[in-house]
Amino acid sequence: MDDLEKCLRELGEYLPEDVEGYLRSGMRRRACERAFQLACENLLDICNMIISDEGLGMPRDSRDSLRKLASHCMISESLALRLEELIGFRNLLVHQYGRVDDSRAYKQLYGESGDFYEFLEGIERFITSKRDGSGEHRTN
Repeated sequence: MDDLEKCLRELGEYLPEDVEGYLRSGMRRRACERAFQLACENLLDICNMIISDEGLGMPRDSRDSLRKLASHCMISESLALRLEELIGFRNLLVHQYGRVDDSRAYKQLYGESGDFYEFLEGIERFITSKRDGSGEHRTN
């Protein structure tokens, strides 16, 4: 979780205030994309560690990892859907399935970091409930 927070801090540092600044600097764009990619990978690592620890079965893919957490009320269904979109965008960046529209990428990077923080809050609640033995980790 610390690594995910570090990536989000770096993304916040690298991401210019406006789309023009983002479009002008190829190095900043790539730094933002890399921080976003690593944030997504850390998020999925967290999901898969919890799935393994909780014995929830082997996820078929990254989207299934998110769905498993949502189906066990560790994160909300709506958050899982939004995170699936983020992971899809990460796949687009990493695998370069066609040309990425940098203006749209900026909007995605600038506007969606809240979903990462909402994920971290949900996971923290789940961990706290496990530690306390309360079992109260519903997010819906």
